[in-house]
Amino acid sequence: MDEHPIIFIDADEDDHDMFKQALSELALPHPVVVFSNGQTALDYLKATPEIPFLIISEISMPGMSGLELRQQIDQDPSLRKKCIPFVFMTHPVEEQVVEEAYELTIQGLFEKQASYAAWKGQLAAIISYWTECHHPKRFTQ
Repeated sequence: MDEHPIIFIDADEDDHDMFKQALSELALPHPVVVFSNGQTALDYLKATPEIPFLIISEISMPGMSGLELRQQIDQDPSLRKKCIPFVFMTHPVEEQVVEEAYELTIQGLFEKQASYAAWKGQLAAIISYWTECHHPKRFTQ
């Protein structure tokens, strides 16, 4: 198993279960770490020496939102240096939110799909892209 986890942040416990099931079915080598809010994810990211493979976050969550989480990561030099790909997977998607999200140097924003099969396909595409993509983090592995 790859030691670089995929981080999933969403307040919806049902989405946690679907995410874990989809990644299990996709037989990916990455462990999965899930969080229900931005603050616990940020605390983990600051404490772990691991460099996550990818962060997938909901935007709307109680406490620290996904947007605020991304801001905090960008403002922390040690986290920014890890070059962790960060994408939002949210619903609903509104123009203002998309504009605000892209001001935060995210790497993508996707609308959650209604069906499990479509959602799993979306996850497969995102993860496949980051598996093939060259970025600074790849040279530190």
